Amino acid sequence: MTSDETAALLQDRFWLAVEHLIYRHVAPWELDEALEQWGYANGPCAAQDEVGLEQVLWRRGDVSSPVLKRMVAEGRLGRSLGWGFYRYPGGGGAVVDPLIEDLIREEAWFAKFERQDLADEQVIRRSNAELINAALSLVEDGQGSAAEINRLTISATAFPKGRGGALAYLGRIGAPAVLADLSDGLACRLLLELADKGEPILR
Repeated sequence: MTSDETAALLQDRFWLAVEHLIYRHVAPWELDEALEQWGYANGPCAAQDEVGLEQVLWRRGDVSSPVLKRMVAEGRLGRSLGWGFYRYPGGGGAVVDPLIEDLIREEAWFAKFERQDLADEQVIRRSNAELINAALSLVEDGQGSAAEINRLTISATAFPKGRGGALAYLGRIGAPAVLADLSDGLACRLLLELADKGEPILR
């Protein structure tokens, strides 16, 4: 697998995880704003609009929430066509689109999910936990060394460069803290091992 393919796989795993946060907890622009204020170069929803939502959905196959599938079915394909998670009037910058929040809430209602608001700090912690878990799953699968995947968390998913990459950040907060912020039952084996041994992945 090439570096570009590994980067795309990391994006897909992270973006899918944060899509579930959008589905159950937070509006796309609230998620992006919280992460950008923490230091991300770009929020994951804006990043997917740049890639193109049809392309994102195609890369995932059938693994996606109903939100992205419905968005693509309705022609919300991202920035190139003027609307996705955001609207881009006249080909300009991103503008909040209240209709997408209505769509998300409707899909959650169909699925009988009761959406629960999260504070920005919780959004940041949970998003970082999902990215760290996604990065470790690639190391576990032999897609690259910890150092290589750590660099990709900066270049492919916009994790703050000043914080050294997601796996370097893991070394500062510890695997148990990441486990506490992950969705139940979704931790990869390597994360569980690191939590059990109390060891960092990068030395």
